[in-house]
Amino acid sequence: MRVPFPARGPGRWSRLLASAVAAVLVIALLPGGTASAAAPSYPQQNISWGPCWWYTSDLGGLVPECASVTVPRDWANPGAGPTLSVAISRIRATDQAHRKGILLLNPGGPGGSGTSLGWELSLAHPDVAARYDLIGMDPRGVGDSTNLECDAPVDQVNAIVGYDNRDLSAPAVAARQALEKLQADACAANPLTRYINTWQTTHDMDLIRAQLGEAKLNYLGYSYGTWLGAKFAAVFPGTAGKIILDSNTGWMDNLSSTWEVMPVAVQRRYEEQFLPWAARNPFFSPVVGTTPVQVNSLYEQDRAAYAAFHRRLGDGNDFGNLIDANLFASMYSEIGLAVGAFVLGGVKMCLIDSNPASNAEFETCLLGYLIKVINYLNGSQLAAGIGPALQQVSAQLSGRAPATGVPGAHPYTLASLKAAARTATGDTVPVDGVFDAVRCGDGGLWHSASWYVNYARKFGPQYYLGAYAISQETCSYWTLPTQPLPNPDARVSGPIVTVQNELDPATAYENTPRNVAQYQDARRQPVCRRRGGRLPERRCRAARPHRVRRGAAAVRGRRPPGARTGGRQDPAEGGPRRPHRPADPADAGRTHPVVLP
Repeated sequence: MRVPFPARGPGRWSRLLASAVAAVLVIALLPGGTASAAAPSYPQQNISWGPCWWYTSDLGGLVPECASVTVPRDWANPGAGPTLSVAISRIRATDQAHRKGILLLNPGGPGGSGTSLGWELSLAHPDVAARYDLIGMDPRGVGDSTNLECDAPVDQVNAIVGYDNRDLSAPAVAARQALEKLQADACAANPLTRYINTWQTTHDMDLIRAQLGEAKLNYLGYSYGTWLGAKFAAVFPGTAGKIILDSNTGWMDNLSSTWEVMPVAVQRRYEEQFLPWAARNPFFSPVVGTTPVQVNSLYEQDRAAYAAFHRRLGDGNDFGNLIDANLFASMYSEIGLAVGAFVLGGVKMCLIDSNPASNAEFETCLLGYLIKVINYLNGSQLAAGIGPALQQVSAQLSGRAPATGVPGAHPYTLASLKAAARTATGDTVPVDGVFDAVRCGDGGLWHSASWYVNYARKFGPQYYLGAYAISQETCSYWTLPTQPLPNPDARVSGPIVTVQNELDPATAYENTPRNVAQYQDARRQPVCRRRGGRLPERRCRAARPHRVRRGAAAVRGRRPPGARTGGRQDPAEGGPRRPHRPADPADAGRTHPVVLP
């Protein structure tokens, strides 16, 4: 699923976090069948903690400290090749008398930086920060750790012609596939790429645990971080402590299945939450429409008008994709809902209604609308952080900033690569390779390039916000060796709790029932809350955390028609389907405290 987020963590969007913790049995086999309880022996290091460059006193909260640990490039052969550096951070438990260990955090991605996540969590949940040392980490390849960059040749980037994602003609498909192959080939040329995967990272995590002198590693991961946490529990059952997985991938399936169902998730969030919210908002609705049908119709009008405007200016044929990408990314947070409404309203007022003769005229109008939106939201719960988000989107729409991809879905685009190529000082442009190195390098049953084109043809009209973008997939062109991973199993103990929001726009609700259905002794425990108290049981449908416990009667998660439970499924055989609708979208996705026993 090429879809949501830079790094996802507390405050990135509303999440439901259950207070239930249960026991799960897992068994771990290293590749090749060797059982493992700890990483291979590695020299003890003197970790030197110091200030974190990203933290300043005006941010407030608990003061983090940062350090780095040295890890082998290849845990299968620790003595060979150069070493790598992995950046970590720490927020010490404030109640040392009742300290319960460390809690390592991962925001997702793959490729999300996690060194600031402990500080963020300590602000949101001081009760957790009281009892656990919060450990952030930039996984290998990411952020302040040894970076992985894939060098794409500038001439090849410039030779690719941009097309609208909805254009599935032969030339358009060939151009998008050329971009994906270019990325795969660029990463294959970097000797570090084959060592940037989940299996290697789980070993880094266990080394961090050992270097900190802890018997167990407790873990909280979001999005891709659920895949990482589940695999850590499988590879290192002896040292895995409490494992909390929020916004779940299909960690009992292969990783590719998570991306395939992502268009269903973002479309559901768009239709069931964004459209009704925009239509009833007193500020936006007079511009964008007073019914969900009207708002959605405006999206199509805006998309067509924006693409035609840039074709008239001679800018190319792919600018409709920027409207899609901004709306897609807007589905990731409550702030994003306002950003999405700004996009729709701004394009209508400043393009459709104004018919500007130049991009400068469009930009002037858009900046005026931006000021009105910020003034309207001033003093609201969305006020904090909305200004920079609106300014970034405004800069992209007016051409002052290069278009970016959808974090967690497609973090780079042809437009962003071409922008980087224009300012390149050499004959290559660096591309962050972690996203594809991990997804493709973890194995999984990635399909041929033609499969993804057929997926887009079949499901694009229904899941148009995300399915057309799946007409392309880097992993179809991956040539490096892959490193498959074991699944957790109920025969080896290790507590896991999984939590899922039904309106998650990236890691689809469907993943969690599939995980539970394949996990041997599993039962579901709804934990439904809203502001002001618990929901009545009859309305407890919008959020269904899944608790996995040995010895409990299995209560299988409800699986929508067409959802896979293993094996491959061609779109012609059913593909993704919508699950049951939430009782009330307004009750979905509330944020609640993390409670660890």
